[in-house]
Amino acid sequence: MSATPPWRAPVRRRFPLAVYFLLHGFVPAHWMIRIPDLKDQVGASGTTLGIVLLVGTIGYLAMTPVAARLTVRYGTRPMILLGGGLLCLAVVPPALATTPWLLGATLVAIGATQAVFQVAVNSAGVEVEAALGRSVMPTLHGLYSLGALGGAVVGGFVSGLAPLPHFALMAVLGLVTVAAFGPMLARSPGSTAVVRPKVEGWRRTPHLVVILLFGVVGLCTAWGEFAANNWTTLHVREELGASASVAAYVFAAYSCAITAGRFVGSRVIRLVGTTPVLTGGFLLAAVGMLLAAWSSRLGGGLPLAIAGYVALGLGLANAFPIAIARAGAIGGPTGISRVTVFTAGGILGQAPVIGFLADNLGLPAALSTVSLFALLAAGVALALHRHSTYAPAPVAANASRTSG
Repeated sequence: MSATPPWRAPVRRRFPLAVYFLLHGFVPAHWMIRIPDLKDQVGASGTTLGIVLLVGTIGYLAMTPVAARLTVRYGTRPMILLGGGLLCLAVVPPALATTPWLLGATLVAIGATQAVFQVAVNSAGVEVEAALGRSVMPTLHGLYSLGALGGAVVGGFVSGLAPLPHFALMAVLGLVTVAAFGPMLARSPGSTAVVRPKVEGWRRTPHLVVILLFGVVGLCTAWGEFAANNWTTLHVREELGASASVAAYVFAAYSCAITAGRFVGSRVIRLVGTTPVLTGGFLLAAVGMLLAAWSSRLGGGLPLAIAGYVALGLGLANAFPIAIARAGAIGGPTGISRVTVFTAGGILGQAPVIGFLADNLGLPAALSTVSLFALLAAGVALALHRHSTYAPAPVAANASRTSG
C-alpha cells in the first residue's frame, strides 16, 4: 500500500456513494420520460428520433474509455463530483433544442457525462468492496434502479411544466445533492492508503481475457434486460391478448423483480458465493424467458408469462453488477469501461436482431434468443469461477469503520 493525498484516497463507505448511485438513476429519468415532448418540440419523425437517440448512445460509448483514463489519473472522488455535476447540467440543453440535430448534439453531451459519472461511481464501488472484502455492488445498482423509478415518478408529477423549467428544476436539485454529499464523500473514514483488490492492482496490466469474458457476461445480461424492456409489453399484448394496462403491470412485475433481486443480491452472494449466483441466475433467466415467451403455446396464459418474467428479472438482477465489480477489481476503471462497451453491444444488438426474427419466426422464437445468451453466460460464469471470489477485507482494523 502506498500513501496518497486525501483527495486521491479510495472511497470506503457505502452511504455517500449510495446517494450518487441514486442520483445516477434519478437525473436521466427526467429527460427520458419527456422524449415524446422533445420529439414534438423538434418536429422529428419516428425514424429521425431513433437516429437521434442512437447518436446519444454513440457519445456515451466514445466517452467511456476516456472516462476510465481520467478516473485512473485523477481518482474516483473528483470524477464523481465532476461527472455528477456535469450530468445535472447536461439535462437542461435538450429543452432548448429546435431541430432534431441540435437535440442529437445535446444527447451526445448527456451520454458523455453519463459515461464519466458511471465509470467513476462503479470504480468507487469497487474500492468499497475492496475495503469491506465482500459484495456491495448489487445493492448499489439496486439503488440506481430505485433512483430511476423515483425519477420517473417525480417527473410524472411535474410533467405539467414545460421541458425547460422541468429540467432546470431537476438540474438544481441534482447540483445541490452533488455539492451537499461531496464533503461527506471526501471525509470517508479510514487510512488514506490506497487499498487495491487482491487479483491485480488496477494500475498494472490487467488480465485482458478475463475482463473480456466478464464483458461477455455483461453483453448477455444486457441482451436479456433490454429485450425485456423493449418487447415485454408488445409480447403480452400480441401473444396473450392483454390490454395495455395489463401489459404495463406485467412489465412492472419484471422491473420490481430485478430491483428486489439487486437489493438482496449482496446478502445472497455472501451466503452462497458469486459463481452460484451468476450461473444459477442465468439458468433461472433462461427458463423464465422460455416460459414467458411460449406461455400462450404452453397453455399457461398470462399467469405463466408473469411468472416467467419475474424469474427472468430475478435471474438477471445481479449479473451486471457482479461483472462490473469483478472487472473493476482486476482492471480498475479500464476494466469497467471494457465491460461497459461490451454491454452496450448487447443493448444495441438485441433490438434489430429480435425485430428481424420476430418478423420471420414470430416473437416467441425471437425472445428465445434471451435464453440462448443466458445459457452462454452461465457457461462463461463457470469458467470465471476462480476470478469471482471476494478477498477478505484488506485492512481488518478499518472494517468496522467502513461499514457505513
